[in-house]
Amino acid sequence: MLTKFVGRLNSVKSAQLIGIRLFSIPRSQALQQSASSSSASKSPSSNRTQLKKPTTTRQVTIDRELPDPFAFKKQNYYYFTCYGLGVFFACVFIFNYEKTTSPVINSVMYFLRRSNYALSALGDDITFAYQWPWIWGTLNTVRGDVDIQFDVKGSKASGVLYLVANRESKQEQFKVRKWLLKINDERNTNIDLMKDPSIQLGL
Repeated sequence: MLTKFVGRLNSVKSAQLIGIRLFSIPRSQALQQSASSSSASKSPSSNRTQLKKPTTTRQVTIDRELPDPFAFKKQNYYYFTCYGLGVFFACVFIFNYEKTTSPVINSVMYFLRRSNYALSALGDDITFAYQWPWIWGTLNTVRGDVDIQFDVKGSKASGVLYLVANRESKQEQFKVRKWLLKINDERNTNIDLMKDPSIQLGL
């Protein structure tokens, strides 16, 4: 009986040892799997760093020589000069056109066409002497400074109209200092339009 009990006890111990071994093997495998998964989670970044290709600079090859900007100095100088003169004259013509469309010029021409002195000297159809009139002098209505002259003509003769006026502020009207018509004749007759009783110039 004792021998049978000892044999059963040994068999139970061996079975326990086998169970412990069977239990310990999956645990070690689980640890290995967790370690492998953690290494796998870290591996993409390392793989990414490894997969990054080194940046390489492409060499640019020139088949022909670049043009020399100083090879045609005279030609470039002529082009630049013509361009500068073109811009200058364009600005001058623009400023002159603004003068011809100024309310001051329109008022002066309105009263000139109704002046008895001007009608007797120039005739009817008084207008600018040229299709593109040129206003000489200063015409600054903002500053209140007008000192101009321009050519006019009628059906009988032509002449030059002079106007000088100023004002101290925008609220005031211009004070006419000089309004003179010089006829282009042999005597260069000067007509003071401020003395004409038929009109009274107001700007």
